[in-house]
Amino acid sequence: MEDLFRKRQEEKARSRAKDEERLARGEVSPSELQHQNLVFKKVRADRVGFVKSREPKSIKFLSL
Repeated sequence: MEDLFRKRQEEKARSRAKDEERLARGEVSPSELQHQNLVFKKVRADRVGFVKSREPKSIKFLSL
């Protein structure tokens, strides 16, 4: 398991170094790079079915 975590850390370090090089060369702007690195950039909320959290019944909320 430790090997898996170590490999992932190395992969992330290489990715960060590559991103820094691209920024330094001017290939991408910081905002473009951030957009490219978004984890859920291709997820559509209407297709995935995200739902609003419901209030737990054990806690009484006051309506003001």
